[in-house]
Amino acid sequence: MFKSLIQWFKAENLLVQAKEEILEMLKENLSMFNDSVELLWMNKGVSLDEIRERDRRINRNVRDVRKKVLTHLAFSGSSGLETSLVLISIAVDIERMGDYTKDITYLATDYPGRFKPGDFEEALREFEKSIAKRLETLPDIIRGGEEGVSKAAELAAYHREIDKNYRNMIFRLITEENKSLTSNQCALLALYMRYLRRIEGHIFNIASAEVNPFHRIGFKIKEKSKQK
Repeated sequence: MFKSLIQWFKAENLLVQAKEEILEMLKENLSMFNDSVELLWMNKGVSLDEIRERDRRINRNVRDVRKKVLTHLAFSGSSGLETSLVLISIAVDIERMGDYTKDITYLATDYPGRFKPGDFEEALREFEKSIAKRLETLPDIIRGGEEGVSKAAELAAYHREIDKNYRNMIFRLITEENKSLTSNQCALLALYMRYLRRIEGHIFNIASAEVNPFHRIGFKIKEKSKQK
């Protein structure tokens, strides 16, 4: 009986450890994003090899989170099942954001010189700032509590506006004659905007995990009274 009790306490502690590991991954992800954006715009700072190594570290953390959650479930059964599934879902979203951040670094290294988006610069800079600010907010959401729920709802609510702005930029790029950009610059800009949009999508997934039940992660936020 005593041995079983010790195993149960260890299993519960594994979820706490997994959550702390996710917080560290988010911190690393924000740092990677900022460094990659600086490299793209300024052609200086972090190297591709550094970003690759940091991305591999996040990948190892994802595997470790899965292992901790699986061990918890093995000892605790269905206890904390939804929390366990949510933690794994969040870890996967963080891993995907790392991949897209790495893709931004590839753009920066494949395209020589400084990034010049022409007339799109102001809108693109605002897009970047929104992403960075939302990444900064995610740890508070993961920590939970009333403040975390409030911030998660705010992030999720603003997702549609960000998506609208992204689509407007893409529409402009496709339909307008961009005399300030070469075809190469247009291709680079389109890819970069897409990577930013995908990072935003995973930010929304993580935020929705705090205010939606597991089966609605990544979908429109509904009032709790209407959720089924």
